[in-house]
Amino acid sequence: MKPLQPTTLAKPAGKRDGGTAESSAPPHRLGRFAQCIDGRAVPFCVVLPDGERISFGHASPQFQVILKNRSAVRALSTADEGRFADAYVAGDIDLEGDMSAPFALRRSLRDIHPLVTVWRFLEAFLFGQVRTNRRVISAHYDVDPSFFLSFLDPKVPSYTQGMFVGDNDTLAQATTRKFDYCFDRCRLKPGDRVLEIGPGWGAWLEYASHRGVRSTGLSNSRMSLDYLAGRARQLGTDWELVEGDLLDYRSQRPYDAIVIMGVIEHLPQYERVLKRFEELIKPGGTIFLDGSACTQKYELSTFMVKYIYPGNHSFLVLHDFLEKLARSKLSLVELFSDRLSYARTFRVWAENLDRNRDFLVSHFSEFDYRRFRLYLWGAASEFETHSLDCYRMILTAP
Repeated sequence: MKPLQPTTLAKPAGKRDGGTAESSAPPHRLGRFAQCIDGRAVPFCVVLPDGERISFGHASPQFQVILKNRSAVRALSTADEGRFADAYVAGDIDLEGDMSAPFALRRSLRDIHPLVTVWRFLEAFLFGQVRTNRRVISAHYDVDPSFFLSFLDPKVPSYTQGMFVGDNDTLAQATTRKFDYCFDRCRLKPGDRVLEIGPGWGAWLEYASHRGVRSTGLSNSRMSLDYLAGRARQLGTDWELVEGDLLDYRSQRPYDAIVIMGVIEHLPQYERVLKRFEELIKPGGTIFLDGSACTQKYELSTFMVKYIYPGNHSFLVLHDFLEKLARSKLSLVELFSDRLSYARTFRVWAENLDRNRDFLVSHFSEFDYRRFRLYLWGAASEFETHSLDCYRMILTAP
């Protein structure tokens, strides 16, 4: 399959090469999709398997949906977001053009899949949250690290947003700025002990080590821990790496600070999380926490549940978290919204992913490339349009 490169979509009305007519109105061949789509939202065109082009909107198309076979036509005609995603990751549908634009169509599509929804919560009920967390984290993270490193920043491979302040900031600069902010607000100094929950590929661990902080990385991803152990040997650092879940984790010695960057989405039981913070932090210690957020608990698309984050995980729900925080012993010191920084971060990741498509397909699969392509571009769009928020906060212990 050829790389899905953006193309120039503006074409003259009337005939295509080869004499195929281009429709100006959506015909019955697209079923419910043609009835539901509001063509005023974003102009685009659909290319049917026989080459016919069906235009939506009155301006030059910003993208085109290429239906490669009858399965693709059936999926699109349902106007079902989940079915569309299934067809895209299977390779039956291609998207070409501005990859930010197709997600405007989500407002016109439905996404009702009760069996997927029920299983999200039934698994944790039957097997417990810790076991569910282990499976879900493994499903997302336990692939060869080169997959994630292909789209994360090569200098600062952090799997959370940076802090952008200028139009010319690079992702490495933005992420380092976030680490500086975290280090400063947590009042860290050489010799302090810090627990990082979900260390990923070691970006914060390396930063903290360079500034003399002793770090413990807690993760239930075996692949991440193995990679970090090798990285620690290369750097000659003495990171303590622990396999386990925060909800189960105990420590003989409390920490000066806790850092949890982009992991609260995997820990929606806020009372249990805050209780564990209270037990793990020193009196007067500080906690840095950030994460992507929405207003409804457990709101997640069928695509995200099936292909990216299975299980009963949830974007951060700020009002719920603050209510639970008010009942804890911890205090909120700072709270900031940083939505646009996450939008820019996801856009850079998506561009990196597309740039490394050949490597990802040859070393992993077309399926893995496609599911992450839809995820990264979709997330960038969600933050840009305010469908998702992002918050960072500083908490202190009494």
